[in-house]
Amino acid sequence: MKNLNINQILENYGLTPKEIQIYLALLSIGEGTATEISDHSKVKRTTVYPIADKLVKRGIIGQYRVKYGTRFVAVSPKNLISRLESIKFELTAVLPELEAIEKKDLFKPSVKFFEGKEGYLNTVNESLNGYSFEVLYLGSAEELNNIITEKYVTDVYIPERLKRRIKFRQLVFNDNFSKILKDKDPAELRVTKFLPNNFSFDGNMLIYKDKVAYFSSKKELTTMLIESVDIAQMEKKKFEIIWAKS
Repeated sequence: MKNLNINQILENYGLTPKEIQIYLALLSIGEGTATEISDHSKVKRTTVYPIADKLVKRGIIGQYRVKYGTRFVAVSPKNLISRLESIKFELTAVLPELEAIEKKDLFKPSVKFFEGKEGYLNTVNESLNGYSFEVLYLGSAEELNNIITEKYVTDVYIPERLKRRIKFRQLVFNDNFSKILKDKDPAELRVTKFLPNNFSFDGNMLIYKDKVAYFSSKKELTTMLIESVDIAQMEKKKFEIIWAKS
């Protein structure tokens, strides 16, 4: 956790760079006037007021009146998590109504291309969205691990997959990492079969829900994600053919 970038995490939370400067400055001094916040955050005092007002309305900082103006108070960082939980609770409450509004018949197949390691990670992470379904995987685990790392697979992907009760079937080459994983198949909701090594290749494929992701080798670092009911069904059938013969 020490390597996480606080500013980046707070941006992901929904704060702008200046909001982050003000929040962190106020957090470090506990409470203060707009002038004091400005001195610590290096944000102009005239800019501090409207940003602080927004943060107050969002429950990220507090304020109280004194004889000579307003003082702003740092709210505990734990409140950020409480706020997310509150938003999640409220969204869950209206989810049936939102789904009733959603026009499911407007689905259109899509194809997305990504370059670089982030494209691999984002697509692999996306395969964990939801609960209690099955992911199919075919390819060179050794090659994919060269990009996303074995540590990510064992410390991040597998634990999150198990938490979401997502099953996993894989057709992989008989490398050392895959052999170690196969021994843990029952405990990790996985079934492994090995591909013949005389047909080796460096690419990889994930099939989940109505999506098919193709990963090129480390040399090309390209990901193609197709969302299509027809193509996903076709690739699943091809996977089952290979599975039955392996």
